[in-house]
Amino acid sequence: MKGISRIDSEKKKMHGWYVRVYGGGKTFSRYFSDHRFGGKENALKEAKAHWEKLSKETEQKFTDYSPRQNQPKYRRKPSRVNSSGVVGVHRCETVSRGRNVTYWVATWNEDGKPRDKTFYFSERNRSEEEAKRLAIEWRAKKMLELAGKEKKNGKSRSKAKSVTELKRWIPGLVIKEWSPDLHLGEQDIRREIKKLEPFNEKRIEELKAFLGIAIVHFDWEDIDYEFGRGIFKHDIRSRCFWNKKGIRTDIFINEEGRIVLSQGSEPDPFYLDRQNKNG
Repeated sequence: MKGISRIDSEKKKMHGWYVRVYGGGKTFSRYFSDHRFGGKENALKEAKAHWEKLSKETEQKFTDYSPRQNQPKYRRKPSRVNSSGVVGVHRCETVSRGRNVTYWVATWNEDGKPRDKTFYFSERNRSEEEAKRLAIEWRAKKMLELAGKEKKNGKSRSKAKSVTELKRWIPGLVIKEWSPDLHLGEQDIRREIKKLEPFNEKRIEELKAFLGIAIVHFDWEDIDYEFGRGIFKHDIRSRCFWNKKGIRTDIFINEEGRIVLSQGSEPDPFYLDRQNKNG
């Protein structure tokens, strides 16, 4: 059914229908639980009625928008062959002059033509991790440049403040660098939320400044600060937060003390369940 999907999660004790309509680059959604609406069939009936009403309202409101403008702004999942977890960045292996050569490459479209930038690595040159980081940052730079957000002499510059340490993200924890292991369209469902804590915009601004140009890979708009930040069970150093569509962003601290980001592409059942219980 267009715009209506089924959610059945024994772990989260969630059974219901999820309605989603796009308009003006935004996503309008609502969850209809079987329990609240008196069973699976009744919940589906309510969901269908809501979808029809919401579809007509958004169609009238955004009638002057092109189909492309009406698509959601958050990014799609990387392809199955993607090796970085970031759209447009992947690892390549080839043979050059009889030798195996491995490198990371950033790809994008410009003026209707495919473009790419290669970052080689070797024992005598840069490390593979550094090559991957440079590819991620290069593509982010091109995305900013093509979007026209910041242009000067044909080059793009990030407005983000240069920060070498992230001190206030979690009290008592100092983080000195981020890992190039970014992930879009992925969410670790094995991680359970232990509790929620208060959240504020200052922490996000500090995080964005720390990450620099890499922030362009993620959707930072419309964060639900009132809902709060999530603390994971068995991992008190890592955090997560949600936007008002229920899309969750996980901020992990790995074994090396680096920060790793992961953002899902579908609404988080935990968020939907809490919002449903709160009416």
